[in-house]
Amino acid sequence: MAARQLQWQKIHHYIWLVAGTVCLFAALVFWAITDTKELVEVGKVAETEVELQIQPEKVAAMSHLGALNEEVRPLDMTTRVVATAQHEPEFRGTKFISDTSKQYAIELFRVSNEDILKSFLRKQVERHKFVYLRLSGEDHPEQYVILLGPYSSQNDAKSNLAELNIALPASVKPAVVELKQYQPYVNDLGSDETSSNQKLYAVKLKPAALPKIDEAQLAARKALAAVSNAISPQANATTSTTVTRRDASGNVVDVQKSQSSVETPRAKPAPAEQEVTDPFN
Repeated sequence: MAARQLQWQKIHHYIWLVAGTVCLFAALVFWAITDTKELVEVGKVAETEVELQIQPEKVAAMSHLGALNEEVRPLDMTTRVVATAQHEPEFRGTKFISDTSKQYAIELFRVSNEDILKSFLRKQVERHKFVYLRLSGEDHPEQYVILLGPYSSQNDAKSNLAELNIALPASVKPAVVELKQYQPYVNDLGSDETSSNQKLYAVKLKPAALPKIDEAQLAARKALAAVSNAISPQANATTSTTVTRRDASGNVVDVQKSQSSVETPRAKPAPAEQEVTDPFN
């Protein structure tokens, strides 16, 4: 019996082995039959492109766009440079350039040191005819240019250049320029903008009305003071009293004498009057 069970067990194992081999062979045949097309590589979409596609949807769905502008304010790219107590009254900035961008001027010279330009202005008699600018930029070195003008037309500027009577070195050649060419390089507040725009008011003082002095009241007060001075020596008045007692027959029994003094109230002195003087007379 044991031998027969061992044979059947071996046969059972062989059957499973043959069945597995047949299944593997059938799978290989099926794969060879169905795999007739060439492999096509599917390109992967870049992640950045996917983000760009869904970004408009994100922006459209935000209901609080710009809610942090108060907490984190955006950078102000229009800030102008203000340097107070450094420039002369003839210094001009962006307001001057924008107002006179279509006009012309005579460029006398350019310097990198403002003190040279200030020294030149102090020697001029008619300083009101001159203005100067500070030029600076990303690719432009800082310079100060002094101008004569402005003039409404180019011909007017050229005629004034021909009549120019300013002692300059031979190497300096003044030229007529259009003011709008300085606009990209000017980013300052001029002295005309930083000066106070408040009006000055003059205070006019007028004499105040003085009270009229009544001469009659003064005379009455003087008379009252004189009477008070006359009564003051007799201020204390003395009164003598005599009491006589008699009996029924009419004879004097007792005599009593007494004296009493009454102090007369003194008149209060009149208050001293302060003389009022007019400071404007």
